Amino acid sequence: MQDNPSDGELERELNERAGREAAEISAELQRRVLERLTPSLRPVKPIAAQRLLVLQFFGIFVLSAVGIVPIVGKAGFGLMTDAQIAWMCLVLAGGAALFSVILAGQMVPGRRRGIPVAVVCALSGLAVIAGIGLNFPWMSPGSFVSEGWPCAMLELTIAAPATLVFWLLARRGALFASATLGASLVGMAVFTALAPLQVQCMFLRAPHLLVWHGGTAAVLIGLGALIGSMRHRAVEW
Repeated sequence: MQDNPSDGELERELNERAGREAAEISAELQRRVLERLTPSLRPVKPIAAQRLLVLQFFGIFVLSAVGIVPIVGKAGFGLMTDAQIAWMCLVLAGGAALFSVILAGQMVPGRRRGIPVAVVCALSGLAVIAGIGLNFPWMSPGSFVSEGWPCAMLELTIAAPATLVFWLLARRGALFASATLGASLVGMAVFTALAPLQVQCMFLRAPHLLVWHGGTAAVLIGLGALIGSMRHRAVEW
């Protein structure tokens, strides 16, 4: 049995008609989608380049730290040597700069990630430990707790509103809840608090600084990472 030559022509005609109908349906669907989406669209302000975002975060860190010093006092500044001042300025500014880079990198989804936040936390922690351990005496008085907890509370008092300030700046981008976001927001706030805390503290001994200044900072950053992770999981559910 031979195929009818007209069958091929009929099949081509049917295929062409099906293609035209599919195109018409796609155009109609596209029109309906545009009608639904267009009213919900709002103009957005372009996000600055990452380099400018980093400078903005770091600038807020400097202005905030300098602005808080007159409020909390600078009794400890006159007790530090030039070497101690230089080391602490280098450590605190370096940590704030690293966290500024991490935080700015999260404002644009899909942007290439730089240094992992875990590496930033590790480098910052090692720098703080080295800076304090090498430049401050290792003496621990009997009033270790009574001298230390006010410093921890002051750090928390400064870091809490500072976290809100950095979040308000960062939310101009498209943020996604994550442990990295939580750690970087609190990290910026913690280093903002550590600067005036160091200037006003009169107990310039390594154990005090490591436990009550650095230890409190580590706990707060870890708490920020935990909250960010919990928010991320809540969104997924």
